[in-house]
This record gives sequence, C-alpha cells and structure tokens, in this order.
Amino acid sequence: MNTNEDALPSGRGPAVLPGSTQFDLASRITGRTYRIFISRPPGAAPAKGYPLFMATDGNMVFPIAAAVNATFGMAGKAALVVGVGYPSDAPMELMSLRTRDLTPPTPLERLPQRPHLPPPKLEDYGGDEEFFRFLTEELTPLLAEAYPIDDADRTLYGHSWGALFTVGVLLKHPESFRHFVASSPSIWWNKCAVLNHLTSFRAKVQGRSASPRVLLTVGAAEESVPKPIPQVILDQVTERAAWIPPLFRGLVAQWFVGKMLREYRMVGNARRLAARLRDVRGGEDYRVRFREFAGEDHITSLPASVGRAFDFVLRS
Repeated sequence: MNTNEDALPSGRGPAVLPGSTQFDLASRITGRTYRIFISRPPGAAPAKGYPLFMATDGNMVFPIAAAVNATFGMAGKAALVVGVGYPSDAPMELMSLRTRDLTPPTPLERLPQRPHLPPPKLEDYGGDEEFFRFLTEELTPLLAEAYPIDDADRTLYGHSWGALFTVGVLLKHPESFRHFVASSPSIWWNKCAVLNHLTSFRAKVQGRSASPRVLLTVGAAEESVPKPIPQVILDQVTERAAWIPPLFRGLVAQWFVGKMLREYRMVGNARRLAARLRDVRGGEDYRVRFREFAGEDHITSLPASVGRAFDFVLRS
C-alpha cells in the first residue's frame, strides 16, 4: 500500500526530543566517526553534577532511554543520557558498523558468515578495547567540559552485542563505571571467551580496588522459537535449500532457529554469569542483580531492560 504524506498538514518537520542534541565526533583512537546523542534534564544540575548514563547502539537505544529518563525526572531524579552511535540512518549499515566496536578479538574461523554478505574479515571485528578507550579517554572528558557530571556516578548500558561489550568492560575494567547494565548479553560469542576475565575481575573486587554495581537482564523467551519466524530466516532457508518444498520451509526454519538459540543459550548464560558474579565477595558497595522478564524475547527485552536500568541506577 502506497503512502501519501501530502495529505498531512503543511509545515511538517523532523520529530524532536526536547532537551536533546546530537553531533558527530571523530576518534583518534579508533579512527572512526561516531554520532553522539545527548539528553540533558531540565533545570539546574545537582550539586554533585548529573549522573551519566552512557548507552551503546545510540541510534536505537537513545530515544528509548531519553524518554524513560524524562519520566524518572518527573519523579525527582534524572541522568544525563548519552547514546553512542554512528552517522547513518540505514539499519543494515548500523548493524555492520557496530560489530568492530562491540566485539573482542576473535579468530577468523569463529566469525559468523552471514547470508547475502561477503566473507567476514578480521578488521571488521575485535575493536572493543579501542572503543572502550574512546568512551573513557575522549568522549567522557569532552562531556565533562560541557556538563557538570558526577564522576562517581557513571553507568554503561548495552543490549545484545552492546551487552557483550558491557560485560567485557565490567570484567576487564570494573573500576571504570559505577553501574554496569548488560541487557541480553551475547556471552556465547567466541565460545564464551569473555568469561576468561572472571579471575582478574574477582581479584580486583575481592581486593576492594573496584566495587561495581551490576544489573544483568534477559528475556525469558530468548531461547524459544519466535512466532512467526522472521522473514529473513525464511529467506535464508529458501536461498540455502531451494530444493525443499515451500510447504516445509517453515518447519526447516523453525528447526534452524531452535538450533541457533540452543547454541546461544541466552537465558542460561545470563543466569550462570549472574550466579558467578554473586559468588564474588566484594565490598559493601558491590552489588549484583539479575532480572528475567517473563514473556519477553530478544527484541522486547530491550525496552523492558531500559526501564529497569534507570530504576537500578537512580532509585536503588
């Protein structure tokens, strides 16, 4: 069905999030350019400065986070929300750009081959440490010049691969943020190699050199085959197994998705990580919470986790 926006009133323009701004920032560390989205609460800044809520995948997460933060502001406390994304409005390009920043170094043979795309290249992955340095050495000091920020109250939020990155920062640099919120973390990446940093993390927390506050969330339905099967999966089955009669392609797609979800173990991995983090004996400020959202899948758990994140950061 065709659209006819000319039927709408004249004077139309882009939708605007009140109190928000954006700009593009080139990084000398990563050699890439990022689109930075910022939402500042109205009114005077708190005496200690704003809590800082920094989210990866800013193009997608920022509008949700800014809206949720505004509702918390009405209740008396809000954060300076910063989304870190890319200068593009094309969904597929955004998905491609994020792979380098949000993943750790990975052997070539363990990189996924995606349908309709060229073979993966090492240079398109494995830049998580450089991205971490961009956030902490370039972006955060710039923000501190522009806004009063409470340096002792900073949060890193990520969903999916963004949560893999967040877990990696938590385990390698637990002193870098006060709060770490990992929503549906892709712990499965590279055979769960991110968990190799648990030993050094435990030593830092037990030695009281770091006392992070951690929130892990996951949708309870993230290991269940979605209904209906996403069209992109059906297209892959058609491309790879054109010999299968169309009547049975849906069944094959269900089997394929089920196998993939069993390998990813999104729920089980999140539960196990939460348990292992809780076993660490840290200082009185060290805290680990786990939330499993009934009925939510990998997509719907994103907005659910944002609301829970602000509750954890601003009210607990």
